[in-house]
This record gives sequence, C-alpha cells and structure tokens, in this order.
Amino acid sequence: MASDEFSEPLVMIDSSDDLQETPKRVSRGWNFYALNIGLLFFNICLFIYVVHLFGAHQHQRATPLPFILKNLYLSAPADIAVKYETTYFDKNGHRSSPFSKKPGPELDEAWHRALSGMNIRVSEDWLDHSGAESIHLADGSGVLVQLGLYHELHCLVRRTCTAVYSSGLTYFTVTQKKLKHWIYRSYYTGNGSTIDQEEEEAHVEHCLEWLRVVALCRGDTTLTTFQWGGKRGVSLETEYPIPRQCVNHATLMEWAEEQAVDITQEGVLEGPHANNPMLVPVELS
Repeated sequence: MASDEFSEPLVMIDSSDDLQETPKRVSRGWNFYALNIGLLFFNICLFIYVVHLFGAHQHQRATPLPFILKNLYLSAPADIAVKYETTYFDKNGHRSSPFSKKPGPELDEAWHRALSGMNIRVSEDWLDHSGAESIHLADGSGVLVQLGLYHELHCLVRRTCTAVYSSGLTYFTVTQKKLKHWIYRSYYTGNGSTIDQEEEEAHVEHCLEWLRVVALCRGDTTLTTFQWGGKRGVSLETEYPIPRQCVNHATLMEWAEEQAVDITQEGVLEGPHANNPMLVPVELS
C-alpha cells in the first residue's frame, strides 16, 4: 500500500506535458496576431497608395488609369470630382434663375457657361470595362465623350455652332433644337418650314422621353408635402421642406471644363468626317 501511495505523484508527470505545450499555443497565438497586424499594415499602405493616385489623377487629363484604381473606384473618371451636399429645392427658383429668363443675351450667356464642359476627353481605358467605343482624338490623348448630365442639360436648350477652317471653307451652322428654343421658336427660328417643324418636334419628343427615363433612373425618393394655398386657400400646392442629397454641380462641371475639347477645331478628331461639323454632334456655341 505504501508503494502505491508513493507512486501516485508519478501521475503528475503527465501535467508537465501540458506545461510544455503552452509555449506552442502562445507561439501560435502570436503568429495569428502578427498576421493580422501585417494585413492591417498592408491595407493602410494600399489605402494611402489609392488616395495618392486619386490626387495625382485629378491633375491629368487622359492618362491611362492604373488597373488597381479602375477596379477599386470604377464607373467614370468624373466620379473623382463628385461631392455631395444637402440642398433645398426652391419652389420659386424660376423667378430669379438666369435660366428662366426670356430669350436674350443674359439667357444665352448663362447656357453658354453651363455647357462649356459638354465635350471632353478621357482615356480609352475608361470604356474598356463596358466594351464601349468612341471617336479618338487626333493627337492620341484619348477619346471624345460626354457626361450624362450634359445631355440632360442640352435637352433644355438649343446650341449652335459655326466652324471656319484654315482652308477658308465655312460649314453650315449646326442647330440643336431643344425645349427652351421650342417654347420660344418664333424668336429663335421664325416660322420655319414644314420639314424644320417636323424635325424639331421629333427632337423635342426625344428630349421629353429622355428626361422621363432619367427621372425614373434617378428615382428620387425625397418626400414632397402639400399645403392649401391660392387666393382663397383652396388650391392644393406642393411644398419642398425636406432637403436632398445632391451632387455639388459646380465642382463636377469645373472638372468637365478642365477636360473640355473644342471639336469644331479642324483636325481635332480622327475619322473621315472629323472636319465636318454637320456630321458630328456639335454642342459648343
């Protein structure tokens, strides 16, 4: 019996094996933490690199975008200039907006400034992911494109252009007939021929449909409220007291203006009809 009692502590020898395994578990734990720290450091470096590329790309016009940046940021080169702000829509903005004026120099100048970034150059890389193509610029600096917002804007107004080339040849003025000019067509175009009126109506219908599609695409869910108004207080009137998140259009359009291309200049575009504005979508006034 005594020998059995003295033999019991020998069982404790097994506990020493557990103690010997502890450093191994600690070692594996440190390896796990080291791996996570390494990944964190890598992600921080990657973030700094991407931010640096964004900043550098802002000052370049059509430089091919790095593969890693294209996949992280995607979509469109102008995204880099998109900033959001809280905005209230002014119900009576049409009373003071220069775009709501009657036909005249003030209205024309307002639209001239607003559409100065209509046609721009970008790297062809931006079209690769969608398989799209566009006309190349003759100097090889990129391709000719247009931001979607400018097509929507130009549906509200007509722009004209006359190109005079070094050869002395003047091409016919290209007229873009849109909603504002349709409303005041007697001022801008006179009575016009039957064919002109039919062409205008077709283009106006295009613009109305385009703006409808765009409104549905944007899908603005901001709530509009109602109040009783009018002289007798019996008219149901809409109110807009809830702010919207809107793109800072001044920043975006400034970016577009920096990339703008005057396609009315001779030799700017590639292609058999590059020097004939009757055969290209001239949008510069």
